[in-house]
Amino acid sequence: LLVRAVPSVDETAFLEASFKQAEEAPLLAGRVSLYRDGTFVGRGQMPAAQKDETVQLGFGADEQVKVTRAVVRKNEGATGIITSSKTDEREFKIVMRNGHVSPIKVTIEEQLPVAENSEIQVEMLASSTQPTQRDVRDQRGVMAWTTDVPAGETREVKFGWRVRWPTDKTVVFTR
Repeated sequence: LLVRAVPSVDETAFLEASFKQAEEAPLLAGRVSLYRDGTFVGRGQMPAAQKDETVQLGFGADEQVKVTRAVVRKNEGATGIITSSKTDEREFKIVMRNGHVSPIKVTIEEQLPVAENSEIQVEMLASSTQPTQRDVRDQRGVMAWTTDVPAGETREVKFGWRVRWPTDKTVVFTR
């Protein structure tokens, strides 16, 4: 079991279950009934899976895990006298709280800006918690932090980045 959240989009934590398909015969794709703690929670779609493939199933929002994301610092400005550049620097604090009676693994995903132009420099701030995974699902700039959160406790992720570009250029941030 794993709880996943992307707090820059939505602070809701979602419960996922995964398993490795160990049987020789493939699992066929189709509808499945989903039960959580013995209670029917809905229907989902099971993907086809060959031997040794990992299957993931979503079980909806997990109300027992709270995730918050706060802007710690946002700084925009220009530097230099002759060769001036503009910068945009942002820092965030993400807090995960486990309200379950047992520990649970939590994954937080965030995105580092990705430059499409060589004159734009992007760097993760040194104060950031080092991610456990980069380019998640082969998506450039997507970072993930996975940690075990004991029952009733909290864990924190610090994430920040700096973008620097020439003053004569315009940078547009898009999703």
